Amino acid sequence: MKQWSKSLVASVVLLGTLAGCSSNDDDIKIAPLPVIQPSVEVEVKWENSVGDGTQDYFSKLSPIVAYGKVFASDRAGVVAAFDTETGEQVWEVEVEEQGSIFSFSSGIDAQLSGGISAGYDKIVIGAESGMLYVLAQETGELIWKIQTDGEILSSPLLSDNKVIAAMGNGKIIAYDLADGKEVWSYQQDVPALTLRGISGLTESQGAAFFGLPNGKIGGVLINDGRAIWEAVVTPQTGGNELASIIDVDSTPIAFGESIYAVGYNGNLAAIEIRSGNVLWKRDYSAFKSMTLNGFNLYLTTASGHVVSVDRRSGLEKWSQLGLENRGLTAPVVFEGYVAVVDFEGVLHLMSSETGEFVSQLEIDDDGHIAKPIVDGNRLYLQSKDGLLSAISIK
Repeated sequence: MKQWSKSLVASVVLLGTLAGCSSNDDDIKIAPLPVIQPSVEVEVKWENSVGDGTQDYFSKLSPIVAYGKVFASDRAGVVAAFDTETGEQVWEVEVEEQGSIFSFSSGIDAQLSGGISAGYDKIVIGAESGMLYVLAQETGELIWKIQTDGEILSSPLLSDNKVIAAMGNGKIIAYDLADGKEVWSYQQDVPALTLRGISGLTESQGAAFFGLPNGKIGGVLINDGRAIWEAVVTPQTGGNELASIIDVDSTPIAFGESIYAVGYNGNLAAIEIRSGNVLWKRDYSAFKSMTLNGFNLYLTTASGHVVSVDRRSGLEKWSQLGLENRGLTAPVVFEGYVAVVDFEGVLHLMSSETGEFVSQLEIDDDGHIAKPIVDGNRLYLQSKDGLLSAISIK
């Protein structure tokens, strides 16, 4: 049997999604930019730059808002903090230069990829190289770093004075936040053929939950790493090699007594947290993070449809098809509207009740991959070339 690499599969999936229009009717078509009559006016409040961004790499790097600052990074190793109101840079560091005996640049590409997490007066970020960095949020000073034995492709979880990181080789490892010593580890099996991506971790009721590349979600106790249950989101069906990719790369959402997860080539499911019993399933394929607001779950499917689903029953409330195959980011709810950005860097706002377009704004034509971040009445976006933008509604 062929052994496909994660990078190759990512290229197949993503290049297929972003393929241009062709005379062959079987080729993927990208929907044209919708022409709308805007009823909501949005504006850019400030912009600043974060290194060179993610360049041409698919990455889950995204900003985070905490401690009155926006923290963001680029792939090469620049990590920076910006004032949320003014956009002025508070500090900037290069993680691979800190602690070095040399005063000049090391020239090392840190391969940051996991996204930033914040807590305990610290920020944490991982890298494709397997390096895990813990920085002081006030100054950016390196507190400690450690070389793990797997790629870190999603944001670590900070909980119970631990840093918990999920890795591409199937390991989940918890480190003591104070000194970086390993506290526990959990090993999961990884199929030969997967998407290039790893689910982030979600905390609920003393446990950390995460998606698995075998179509399941699992949970472990944060205290000692003991497994509590695994639940099937998407069963293995065989078929051709690409159809067998059933990763749950989207970070699960925990709310109340339920946890929600969606898989690629698979299902959206609601699962009871205490037992792992599946409450309902619906046929959706997605690998970007979802958003929950009230009774509504919002997701962008692998084909670029934006969908609203009732979290209580799994019944679809609306589906916006006008952005098909436009390489959408994960959706967020911003000032009562659903927001996504496409591969051409156009921000789209939709009614959260009907899915109708209410506004558009071109941000950066280099495009966006990072999930938008909402904090109060501001929407923060990071483009592929490192442009950090703060958006508001007039």
